[in-house]
Amino acid sequence: LEASKLSGGVPIVADVTASSAVQDRYRGWLSQGISVVAANKGIFAGPESTYKNLLASASSPPRARLLHETTVGAGLPVLGTLSGLTASSHSIVSVEGILSGTLAFVLGAVAGGRQSLSEAVREAQARGYTEPDPRDDLNGMDVARKAVILARVAGMEGVELGGMAIESLVPEKLRDVSVEDFIDGLSDYDASFAERVSKVEKTGGRLHYAAKVDVEAGKVDVGPLAVEASHPFNNAGPDNMVAITTNYYPRPLVVQGAGAGGDVTATGVLADILKCIH
Repeated sequence: LEASKLSGGVPIVADVTASSAVQDRYRGWLSQGISVVAANKGIFAGPESTYKNLLASASSPPRARLLHETTVGAGLPVLGTLSGLTASSHSIVSVEGILSGTLAFVLGAVAGGRQSLSEAVREAQARGYTEPDPRDDLNGMDVARKAVILARVAGMEGVELGGMAIESLVPEKLRDVSVEDFIDGLSDYDASFAERVSKVEKTGGRLHYAAKVDVEAGKVDVGPLAVEASHPFNNAGPDNMVAITTNYYPRPLVVQGAGAGGDVTATGVLADILKCIH
């Protein structure tokens, strides 16, 4: 802070750690007029009261900026776009997002009966797409945290991770077994999941693992989402995709691209830093 005063620069802290201890210091920095650029979802998907306190600290004199674009979609301009829409008199109707490359791969692999659920998970694991324990991807919690952030940026209140409808792809009986037993036991659920996929596809639709923030209904859901043939999600491939519907955009505005990776995340952090400066 002192260095910025002497040089005439803008004080900014860029936090690319996964440390809650660092996030605990955000409010103090913001209250001193130090802008914060963050890449860790934790505090933004945590208790709403903590999130609101951060916003209040940033908006109180001396004003500072609190930006965390890369907490949803890495370098994709999702949160900035959503914030810009709300600031320019759009009423957000809904925000839908494919927010996990791993789950996009798995759901794409089972489409059309090409692979079973267990085969798709095994292949994703072999390719290095999953966490060491694939259940950390398949339980949907990472998507759910991103959904909380999307909902809050879209203007919803009262959204808490613990109160959301989150459908895990991890069968209850396999949640507490070893990774090896989970992989071996998943095949027992192949037939029921294939039937679910087939039922959707017989109507011309597709099944995607997604977050749906229904602002008008005040509801946030995370899990397998059946969409009609014309839905943008059907063109997402392995990408992350967010579709934003507003009163002025009844046909969704779509942001699509790589949603993970060090390079694209770094560009997103840099973009936030530049916004703080300018």
